[in-house]
Amino acid sequence: MKANIYFFVGLTLFAMCTGCATGHGPVYVGNPDDVRPLTTKIEPQDVRVTVEKMTESLLSDPGVLDATKGARPILDIEPMKNKTQMIVDMKSITDSIRMRLIRSRQFRFVDRSTSGADITIMDEQAQLGLTDRRKAIRPGQQSAAQMYLTGELTEMTQTDGRTLHRSYKFSMILKDLLSGEIVWADENPISKVTHRSVF
Repeated sequence: MKANIYFFVGLTLFAMCTGCATGHGPVYVGNPDDVRPLTTKIEPQDVRVTVEKMTESLLSDPGVLDATKGARPILDIEPMKNKTQMIVDMKSITDSIRMRLIRSRQFRFVDRSTSGADITIMDEQAQLGLTDRRKAIRPGQQSAAQMYLTGELTEMTQTDGRTLHRSYKFSMILKDLLSGEIVWADENPISKVTHRSVF
C-alpha cells in the first residue's frame, strides 16, 4: 500500500516538474473557425472576424452603395495604424481588407506600392526605343484616388483585483476626397478577460 502511495506521489511530482520545465501544456492544431480566445492578445481569429465584419459593413452601407452605384470610384487604402503596445502585422490586415474589397467589384484600385518601379520600367523602355512614342504613358495620365479608407487599432486595459480586462477596437473611416465627406465609418470592439493566478 505504501509502495503504491510513494509511486503515485513520485509520478505526480514528475508531472509537475515537467510542466514547470516546459512552461505550457500540449500544443494542438488550431481550427480557423474556432473563435474561443486563447490569450488576451489579438489573435488570428480576431483578425479574421474583424476583416469580415468591417468589409461587410462597408459594402452593404446605403451611403457607400449610392456612391459606388454604376461608378466604381477609385479607392486608396492607407495601411491601418497600430496604436497598441503589441506587435501586430497591420500590413497583412490591410491587405486582407483590400483583397475583399477588390473581389466585391464595387471599387477600382491604384497600386501605389509599385508606382516607382512602373516609372523606372517606362523610362527604360523609352530610352531603349522599345515603345511607340505616340502610345507612351506620359506624366499625369494615371488615375487619382476618389475615396480614401483609413483605420486604426486601439487598446484599453483595466485591472480589477486579479481580473484583467483588455479591450481592443478596430475603427475605420471612408472619405470622399472631392467633397471631404465621410461616406462610412464603423468599429469592431474586442473584449477579453482573464483572471491572474494567486501564485
